[in-house]
Amino acid sequence: MMIIDENNSINETLNWAEVTATRLVICYYNETSGIWLNELAWQSGNTLESLANFLSHLDSPLKYVFNNTFIKTGMFIGGDCFDDYQWWLLGWLQAYSVDQNINYLHRAADIYDIIVDKAWNVTQCSGGIQWCPTNGYKNAITNELFLSCSMRLHPYATILGKSSTYYLNWALKEWQWFENSGIINADYLINDGLNSNDNICVNNNQTTWTYNQGVILSGLALLYNATNNKTLLNIAQNIADATIQKLTYSNGILKEPCEPNCDNDQKLFKGIFVRHLSYLLPYLIDPIHIQKYTLFLQQNAISVSMTNRCELDGLFGLFWNNTSINNCDSTRDTATTSSVLDLFLSIVNTQQQITTSNWILLGMGNCMDDQNFSMSNFYKNDVTENICRTTADNDIGAIAYDYELKCNGNGFCRIRTLSDRSLTPTGWTYEVGNAITVTRTNKIILTNCYLRTN
Repeated sequence: MMIIDENNSINETLNWAEVTATRLVICYYNETSGIWLNELAWQSGNTLESLANFLSHLDSPLKYVFNNTFIKTGMFIGGDCFDDYQWWLLGWLQAYSVDQNINYLHRAADIYDIIVDKAWNVTQCSGGIQWCPTNGYKNAITNELFLSCSMRLHPYATILGKSSTYYLNWALKEWQWFENSGIINADYLINDGLNSNDNICVNNNQTTWTYNQGVILSGLALLYNATNNKTLLNIAQNIADATIQKLTYSNGILKEPCEPNCDNDQKLFKGIFVRHLSYLLPYLIDPIHIQKYTLFLQQNAISVSMTNRCELDGLFGLFWNNTSINNCDSTRDTATTSSVLDLFLSIVNTQQQITTSNWILLGMGNCMDDQNFSMSNFYKNDVTENICRTTADNDIGAIAYDYELKCNGNGFCRIRTLSDRSLTPTGWTYEVGNAITVTRTNKIILTNCYLRTN
């Protein structure tokens, strides 16, 4: 029996990111519209960034989504407001960082130019980006996105025909306004926005959404990197610390303030927070904070991996602290699953590992040996993953198992075993194979290979 120790080279978190990203594309990406099923349009821009983050770690045929989405969508696919535009701006920038198609960079820059031209105004709250073309509300997320977008575009200023400090100057202008606006409260949490009365603007004390605590982190990190102003890192750490202290369950698992009754917009917020926290981490210089945030991300990823994935469709739900026996609750959809993909990728970015059970995810595809041979196995169609794993647990000769979950929910299990034919479980079929171990997978989509670790 093959035993994997804690120093194994299997990157289970990256493997989980791969199978999650693949399922999101194969089963839920609409090639005709260029956006994901069951997501709001702005959320698909966010999922595009998540997919690009995954593809920055592992080459995959999923990259075709970039060009298809570019062709099928326009600049304003995200919605009617300036925050909607900017989720897609960040998605295209991340796609460009992975696949050097200059069209992606230009689309991001074109969106930015429209925001600068149409959204910054001083008639209300003395500056800042307003929420929508027809709504002058100054909210946190639209301005945080503008700070982050400015700094993400900053390295490309010359390529885009701007002065070398064009985007940096806008970022500095945005941060000066944001910091002085009062939108960061006394607890170092960011409220939803500002109330305005005769151009006197004050914090509206509305909900401190997790994504409002997240997007600001990457903007401040990049601004620090450009200016060497360490105060920016201190502020970012204060916001992250406050989030971990006040927007979590008692066991440290991230909690959206709306739980358990979040709407479709809010389902994606936690993933945005952890993604931008992971963007902040490489710029930190304090080892205590680096360790604190890394452990926080690991703790959340372990909780999600153990309790949150529905075996009926492979989707993850809203609750990262799922203490019920129902991991197939009605909250799960592509948005909540995209959020969990962000969580897995945040762990990959920290170069840490998680191990959640005595079966480690070896990778996507069927379980094979180095010669691409298959072991002898028991197999059964129309079986749940829980039954598949339980049967493997009970087979003393089981080395690994692979489980295929099709988009329609049909499941197929194959248990790779050293047991002989006489030990075939009732209702299962025995198949002879040539291999005596499992070392790799063949990358067949919608199939996961799990390796026994004890």
